[in-house]
Amino acid sequence: MTTQTTSTTKPYDLNKLGAMLNEENISWSFRNMDKIMPKHDLVAPAQKFQFKENIQPLFDLHYEYNGKTSSIAHLLQKVHATGLLVIKDDTIITEQYVNGYTKESTAMSMSVAKSIVSALVGIAFDEGLMTDVTDPVTKYLPELMGSGYDGASIKDILQMSSGVKFNEDYGDKDAEIHTFLIDIFGEKQVPIQQYISQLTKLEEPGFYQYKSVDTQVLTMLVEKVTGMKASQYLQQKLWTPLGMEFDGYWSTDLHSTPIAFTFVNSTLRDYAKIGRLYLNNGNWQGKQIISEDWIKQSVEPDRANLMPGRANDFFGYQYQWWKPLHSTGGEFIARGIYGQHIYVNQPANVIIVKSGVDPTVFGEHDYEAVVAYRAIIAALT
Repeated sequence: MTTQTTSTTKPYDLNKLGAMLNEENISWSFRNMDKIMPKHDLVAPAQKFQFKENIQPLFDLHYEYNGKTSSIAHLLQKVHATGLLVIKDDTIITEQYVNGYTKESTAMSMSVAKSIVSALVGIAFDEGLMTDVTDPVTKYLPELMGSGYDGASIKDILQMSSGVKFNEDYGDKDAEIHTFLIDIFGEKQVPIQQYISQLTKLEEPGFYQYKSVDTQVLTMLVEKVTGMKASQYLQQKLWTPLGMEFDGYWSTDLHSTPIAFTFVNSTLRDYAKIGRLYLNNGNWQGKQIISEDWIKQSVEPDRANLMPGRANDFFGYQYQWWKPLHSTGGEFIARGIYGQHIYVNQPANVIIVKSGVDPTVFGEHDYEAVVAYRAIIAALT
């Protein structure tokens, strides 16, 4: 049985945090978060699952987008991809790494981590630790009574519809996303739970507004009902059962709390195992890791969860997973800023994982990437 440890052997340097997104640093930073922030280790089990390999040339494939013809190779260059992994029928078809990345490199997830947190929430429901997504979150987290989350259901939070005041405009220096990071990692070193308990309500729950802090509340929920750190639950329920090939880690605040909305660090091959689990509706080699019902609830939006704006008009949102425009079903994606993807296409039996440092940041190229992924699928069928 694998055990989880909190690493103290490798030093980290929070002074690098402020400059980690600078152009000259970002590629290095995204594969070396353990040198920047504290972490919880995710230990690869002895029993590993490995995909077969049948490498094929795909980079010269062309696709049409916005009336223009482009190639997979050009797209990857444009979005500053650091890795691309294409898997069909449990077989690696394409695998490429650049800018110092290899198949053994951990790549920081950004908001792809949110989809992993959603899986942990689903497992907790499957285990009977919570009863209904429509339950108020304060039923399990009474410490949030009187906060901005009072009155929000678990489903509201899963759908980023909590009503909490939290501006995630990275271009606004006064936005809460910046004060959050400053308060957590600056001189105050505020525990994340304390920060969240002080948030106020912007509006009544039910209106979609993307805010990463909602995912942090989901992690608080998982930790409360399981009695475990979220990283320990991830190790026990996913990392070990899915036979991850490599060690990974989850970066934490200075009080050993995993930062839920980002900072899971894994190889692309192991991210692909998360995709494979969802590809197979929660079943892994004959064992139901997550219920099929939860998978279906998670990836199919049941209302118009769209944030007004250029990038997100192409995607619907459900339980921390995105559904692309023009999807005919069984197609969904975990997305992180700077171009992190776990793309799943169930009808085609395809998983595509991409890591990157896209300087456009906010997902302007994400739907174009989906169009490119569909072109790859068409070429493979």
